[in-house]
Amino acid sequence: MFETGNPGKATRIVMVLNAALAIQLFQCVSISLAQSTAVEIIEADRLNHASDEFNDPETLADWQRIFQTEQTEADQLQSINVGKTKPGWMTLIPHTSTWYQDYRGVLVFKEITGNFVVTTRAEITNRDRSGAPRSQFSLGGLMVRSPRHINSRTWRPGGENYLFLSLGTANKPGEFAFEVKTTRNSDSQLKIEPLSTGVAEIRIARLGSHFLLLRRLPNSQWMVHRRYHRPDMPESLQVGFTVYTDYPSASKFSPAQQNSTVIRSGRPDLIASFEYFRIREPIVPAEFADHLFTDARSISDAELLSFLGNAIK
Repeated sequence: MFETGNPGKATRIVMVLNAALAIQLFQCVSISLAQSTAVEIIEADRLNHASDEFNDPETLADWQRIFQTEQTEADQLQSINVGKTKPGWMTLIPHTSTWYQDYRGVLVFKEITGNFVVTTRAEITNRDRSGAPRSQFSLGGLMVRSPRHINSRTWRPGGENYLFLSLGTANKPGEFAFEVKTTRNSDSQLKIEPLSTGVAEIRIARLGSHFLLLRRLPNSQWMVHRRYHRPDMPESLQVGFTVYTDYPSASKFSPAQQNSTVIRSGRPDLIASFEYFRIREPIVPAEFADHLFTDARSISDAELLSFLGNAIK
């Protein structure tokens, strides 16, 4: 290939070939990196459009309300605004209403398909902002719910399916608590846990049919609060904020009445503010991909938190 006795020329040819190979390699790496970056951006952006930092009051128009989608004509919120009550926050003040069995309360939501991790920081007070609400079961938080394609005429009992994690006052008026509730075919099961503050970050992660509910108190670390396996939940869910207050007054009505009525004779006592609504697509490490996420024997809290805790921004 090379002329005998002319090593300089051979060296130059080798150098040219090496340079050409280097250029080709650089081009291949650049294309690969560009493709990889594009994939990462696409994955990161799949749910990003649904997030809301509440720095623009106009984004209120991006949210749906179930009293509208289910055509009850009963707006159970006395007030809803972005930035007016508390700059940079969404604030909800409900009339007397509740979520329990067939009772349906307030849900301000976006429809989300597939896996997700949704996070907010909630601040809960009574109406005069002096502490915990003084009416039983006055709370606000994150909720995921199976959509119902009904209206006030076609509504039938037994159709509620949802999960939520909320904070406020539960069965002890004037004391803060967490309430978590899972409802299947209108059969509600709830858990209450005492809380020393009305401020917390809360998070719900969906991984297929598994739902992980997490919480973080001020100056604390993320904790796994509850785990639920809900294979009945459809691919697309209503995901957003719920608020409810004054169960004793609401329960004097039948579910059908309460669901389609603005109750003005009760003792509502709740202001719920949410600093942001951040929703991301979860990235499950390969070593955990085939685990049962609602079984602590299959995957520990610490292992869940390795990708559902501080890793989520």
